[in-house]
This record gives sequence, C-alpha cells and structure tokens, in this order.
Amino acid sequence: MGGNQTWITQVTLLGFQVDPALQCFLCGLFSVFYTFTLLGNGIILGIICLDPRLHTPMCFFLSHLAIVDMSYASNNVPKMLANLANQRRTISFVPCL
Repeated sequence: MGGNQTWITQVTLLGFQVDPALQCFLCGLFSVFYTFTLLGNGIILGIICLDPRLHTPMCFFLSHLAIVDMSYASNNVPKMLANLANQRRTISFVPCL
C-alpha cells in the first residue's frame, strides 16, 4: 500500500509558441468571433420567441441548438482568450478532464 500518492492539481497548457503581437491579434479576432456568435444566436432566440408563427417543432429544436451553441462557446472561448491575453497558462485538473 506504499504506492505513489501524488495528486495532480494543475495542468499547464503549452499551445503554439507565437510572438506576442500575433497573440494580441488572435485574442482580438477570437473575441470578435465570440461576440458575433453570442449576438447571432441571441437574435435567433429572440426572433423565435417573439414571432408566434415560428412556434413550430423545427424552430423549437433550432432554438435549443442556439442555446447549446451559446453554452459551448461560453464554456471554451473565455478560457482561450484568457490564455492568449496572459502568460500564465494553467488550468485546474477537474475542468481539464
């Protein structure tokens, strides 16, 4: 029972080694894409909710796809933007799983 008792608490994300100017450009570009993703899916949800003619099963599933897309984007993109903006690129073990 005297095996290895090491616990992993943080994982370091290496990514691609690029110059800081390119990292700043990519951070701005991905933040614009993130904003357009949230804005476009929000418009889809708003139009489906406001127009009673769009209360059909197809639009019901389309609205759920928009919600899922917003959720996935809100889960991954902010961490990527934070990693592009600063030099500390660690993530705790549980979210990495």
